[in-house]
Amino acid sequence: MEEKNSIVNHIMRQLSGAWEFIKLNPRAMEYFDVSAEAFWKSFWAIALVAPVFFLGLNVSPDLVVVEGVEISKTSRIIEYFLRLPLIALVMIFFTRFLKIDAYYSNMIIAFNWLWVLANYIILPISILISKELLPLEAGALVVMAVAIYLELYVTWFLFRQSLRISGWLAFGVMVFKALFTLTVFQIVVRAI
Repeated sequence: MEEKNSIVNHIMRQLSGAWEFIKLNPRAMEYFDVSAEAFWKSFWAIALVAPVFFLGLNVSPDLVVVEGVEISKTSRIIEYFLRLPLIALVMIFFTRFLKIDAYYSNMIIAFNWLWVLANYIILPISILISKELLPLEAGALVVMAVAIYLELYVTWFLFRQSLRISGWLAFGVMVFKALFTLTVFQIVVRAI
């Protein structure tokens, strides 16, 4: 039972750090365990988000159409499981190339836990919209505003704080991450 409490305490500590990033606390990294073990534990994020992700898939099981391309459930699942590991892998090389890799593991730890909170904020709203419990226009506006705040501003802030780099360099890292994620998504969608 003590180990279970330890796991729960670890997760809660990491999520507290992620919440501090959402609040734009410049000391947010102090909330995180940044050990080597914590780096690998940060990929638990995939399992923690899985319930809401699969609930979303089952609530609206039809094919999603983005820019005229149908996105199957299989494509969405594959992209979901690949997202964090591929971001972590490509960021090793990208941060080394830019010579900002000294705090690479801190950045991945913070990013993965922020991803958990972001999904638990955005996905339930999306589910309510798809079930027509929220008006489409208002709900879509809320999702877009929250996504922009989390995906752009908070992610930029996270890169800046966790990698200990300038705002402009953090902007470049954020753009690179967004383009990489979009590219992987497009490849998976077109391959499946």
